[in-house]
Amino acid sequence: MSTVALIQLSAQVPAGPDDAIDLAAERIDSARSADLIVLPEVWYPGYFSFDSYAAAASQTPLMMERFSDIARSAETCLHVGSLIEADGDRRFNTSVMFGPDGQVIGRYRKMHLFGYGSREQELLTPGSDVVVVDTPLGRLGMAVCYDLRFPELFRRMTEKGAIGFVVASAWPHPRVEAWTTLLRARAIENQAVMIACNGVGPTDSGAVLCGRSAIVDAWGVTIGELGSDPDVLVRDVDFAAVGAARSRFPALADRRLLGDPDNDLIIEPVDGAPVRFSAKRLILAGYTGRDAAAVASYIAKLEREGIAPPSEVPSYFVLGADRLTTDTAVETTSAESCGEVEFALLIDDDEIYVAVASDHTDRALESVDIPASKQSCVKVISSKVWRLADVEDHWDDLTFEARTPAGAESAYQSGPVAALRPPAELMALVEERFGGPMTGTVILSGTIAAATEFQYHPTFEMALIDPTTDRKLATSYTVKNVLEEI
Repeated sequence: MSTVALIQLSAQVPAGPDDAIDLAAERIDSARSADLIVLPEVWYPGYFSFDSYAAAASQTPLMMERFSDIARSAETCLHVGSLIEADGDRRFNTSVMFGPDGQVIGRYRKMHLFGYGSREQELLTPGSDVVVVDTPLGRLGMAVCYDLRFPELFRRMTEKGAIGFVVASAWPHPRVEAWTTLLRARAIENQAVMIACNGVGPTDSGAVLCGRSAIVDAWGVTIGELGSDPDVLVRDVDFAAVGAARSRFPALADRRLLGDPDNDLIIEPVDGAPVRFSAKRLILAGYTGRDAAAVASYIAKLEREGIAPPSEVPSYFVLGADRLTTDTAVETTSAESCGEVEFALLIDDDEIYVAVASDHTDRALESVDIPASKQSCVKVISSKVWRLADVEDHWDDLTFEARTPAGAESAYQSGPVAALRPPAELMALVEERFGGPMTGTVILSGTIAAATEFQYHPTFEMALIDPTTDRKLATSYTVKNVLEEI
């Protein structure tokens, strides 16, 4: 049995960081016998104090030192809720958990930033990592406030071994029913303990935080809950009972849709909500230039670099759909791999989407076995997409740009998309060559000539630019040779 304490702080804390810490330390001291103590989200300077975020971020390192000392003195796990953290020119809504020795054992950057009546999306950068941390109480996942509305995050933490979730929040009063419902839902569907600490009371902006900090067990039963005033909740929690609950009622084991079905990608049209696209096959088209002489020149250039000429023009490589990713990292087993900018066509039932893409390739292997070189590296596409119907009438005005390393002063590739075959022609060629159905097919277009010989750098960025609408699709990724770590 472990003891958990939730410190439900007022939404109006002292303006100075020292006084704010002293207030939090006083509340923590009243619960110092607990094995885990949790604070709310951005309790300093207050979640809705957006104009103070920059100043607050400068105070966070000092606050972390103080909390490290407090955790060590109390010999407890201390989850400091969340604070504004600066990393270079970016800021994050970051939760930190200290172990009983005062060392940081978990750090989570809020993944889902709130935009409804909030400036969080404007001021902060979303985190990207799912975080679970091993504590003396067991393995716990970390989340913040708005994350509660995204069940896939909590399922991913469960799949990483979490038996409980620690959620810091600044949840406002009008949606109190959603708060209590989501806490129980996330606990029930993952058969895990929910530990959720909220702020409470009116803020300087006029919003009112609803309090109701709570602990819910793996069956969805509320162990303890606070009301609408600053307070401290202390309860004994049997984390060992989570395993018993999962064994007795094996809902997690009974799941049939495990992981991401059918190599699904989450893509986001720039004018709409994210959609799930199920990739069935990936086809790389090559030597797709409209200028036959230019294509012949490019083939000759590759021959000089030891790459055999194609048996057909255009040429095609069929890859498994698992070779496609919107992630921002590529792992290779070669020091000689690089990307090349292309456009990607994602063909759905009733829509065709356009993304910017990179056909990252192992160039050393390419000189020996071209198909194997194509399969050896994942192909990166942007998560942001356009609908083809929105750009097709001015398609030839689009341009490519790629830089390696990312941010390089001069472009590695730059030129008109009109140098390549247009989408309708490319799709017709693929359908004629491979047959249908086309739904779920992703086609990479082939590329334009580079300004230099192959360049091997740890980062690559690419963009598809639409001067007509003054929009662009852009993404970048890192490249890591995993053999360098052996």
